[in-house]
Amino acid sequence: MEIREVLDIALEAGEILLRNGAETYRVEDSITRICNAYGHPCEAIVLPTGIFLTVYSSGFESETSVRRIKVRTLDLTKIDRINSFSRKISSHPLSYEEAKKELEEIKRLGYYPPAIQFIASTVVSFAYAILFGGNLTDGIIAFVIGGLLYLMNFFMVKSDYFPFLIYFVIGFFSGFTSMISEFLISGSNAYIIIISSIIMFLPGVAMTNGIRDLLASDTISGLTRLGEAFLIVLALGMGVWLSILTAHYII
Repeated sequence: MEIREVLDIALEAGEILLRNGAETYRVEDSITRICNAYGHPCEAIVLPTGIFLTVYSSGFESETSVRRIKVRTLDLTKIDRINSFSRKISSHPLSYEEAKKELEEIKRLGYYPPAIQFIASTVVSFAYAILFGGNLTDGIIAFVIGGLLYLMNFFMVKSDYFPFLIYFVIGFFSGFTSMISEFLISGSNAYIIIISSIIMFLPGVAMTNGIRDLLASDTISGLTRLGEAFLIVLALGMGVWLSILTAHYII
């Protein structure tokens, strides 16, 4: 396979991994596996916002390319499929057309439908309310607020709002409605409801990947991921704090 085709396949696989929440070491390992499978050594530098890849031929030729990553989400199914793809190529190299076809199929994999995500958000909020020591009333209120928060997040993301503004609004809405619920419904605990309804927005995977990157000496990637996670938590916390102050002032 020509060097440019190997470069294209490796970059495409790395982009899918990085866009869907994979750790830096996993992206670099998959890219290296693919290039080595076709007999081409490579040098890959992966950051949360981009991939820098140079592939060498058996002679003195080399090809370098950069792939910018602007949007990142979390899809473990696609990460698993690319892991399997890179390992399959290591043992049985595919042709360029076959590899591109399989990568396109992985890219087209759909996420869970919005209805399923909505149901999951409500059930998770209810379950955490009970887990944190709340009563049935707390669970029902968290169930409702969790669903509303999912809808707010869904439409704001679709409208391309600034990410940290979304988290701030979510935190504010969760805190304000929880405080009002405690005032109107006796026996409810606003703080349990707040925690239960926003816990699904906490960046647990980003924090874990950041720590994993730091332990693997990927300092820039680790600090970037941890910084992003810190800002998300800060935006949520500021929204909740301001909502509690507002609710106390109104009530």
